[in-house]
Amino acid sequence: MADLKAYFYVQALEKGGYQHNSISLAQGFRELGIPFSANQDYWQEPDGNLLFVGDPNADPADFDIVIVSEQYLTYGNQEFPPGFFDLPGKKVFLTTGDGMELHKQMYKAHYKRFDLIPTFLYGGLRHPGNFRAWSFGLSQHMIDFARPDLPKNPGICVNYRNAHSVRQQAQKRIFDQLPASMLDTRRDPFNWRELAEAKAYEDFLVYQSGGRHQKDYLERIASSSATATFGGHFYIQPWIWGWYPFKLVNYFVESAASIGRMNHLMKKIGLHTNHTYRIYQWDSWRFWESFASKSVAINVDFEKYRCILPVMPENGKHYLGVDLKNPGPSLKLLQNADALAEIGGFGHEWALQHYAPKAQAKRLLRYLE
Repeated sequence: MADLKAYFYVQALEKGGYQHNSISLAQGFRELGIPFSANQDYWQEPDGNLLFVGDPNADPADFDIVIVSEQYLTYGNQEFPPGFFDLPGKKVFLTTGDGMELHKQMYKAHYKRFDLIPTFLYGGLRHPGNFRAWSFGLSQHMIDFARPDLPKNPGICVNYRNAHSVRQQAQKRIFDQLPASMLDTRRDPFNWRELAEAKAYEDFLVYQSGGRHQKDYLERIASSSATATFGGHFYIQPWIWGWYPFKLVNYFVESAASIGRMNHLMKKIGLHTNHTYRIYQWDSWRFWESFASKSVAINVDFEKYRCILPVMPENGKHYLGVDLKNPGPSLKLLQNADALAEIGGFGHEWALQHYAPKAQAKRLLRYLE
């Protein structure tokens, strides 16, 4: 491994993007002793040093692996770096973006030019051979600033910024059925200008991560027996994806909006409901923050909802996976303090073993073999 060298394309912090996939992977490479360089400076760490240091003398053509993430495109000009596909190294497109734009257009020619595309995979969809399962996972700062040592209260942390359709159904079918006293729904406001000038790293971290990993919020998760980590949206059955008009729309419309419109149409004519056993955009930092904090992560049953992780957690052992059509068993377990404590502990160890930066870096290297 020591003979390998990796090169990252990143955007500057001033662009406003949180390039979490690249951060975790670079932290893992560092643990493995794999040197890496970047096109520019990015991401300040607790010791004040930069994780990515731009080196004008580094030629991407001299590196064995060249990596670009979807955040580089999102916070840039929506284009891959000039000359990227002419580089001799293994080319990686690291993408865990919102929506299903990539999956709608995954057979387009330019995606075939990558040696590896680590991304979300969904059961029932046929993916190209260079697509491999990926997820947010844990970055080192998420591990370091978690508080798994805090004593747990019997409450459940339920705190969202966006009202995804899966979250709405979870609220209706699970949390509305529990006593309000069990739910911690507080939100903490923050001042962007103060964060940008913060002296304490834990405050500056919130700024450079785009408002995530807030200290008070992490402590609230860590002091809760369980945390709601639902996310994403239900989508229509895969046979619709083979329908020619749907494929035609997807090919030319590079937006998740076409999926939303098709879902709406199917619902209008009675072919789609408010619930299916297929969801996209299920992942969240909250999910991994819960593991890091030993707070039971409550989400859908990944096996039942066909969410594919690189290493699957075991329902009832590492997390609480809910069947939203039959939430009774989950509601009962949420009121069993001893069971929650056991799941929280096992889930914590499982996540550190399989999704810490070093584990993620090793996984990517195995994919490239």
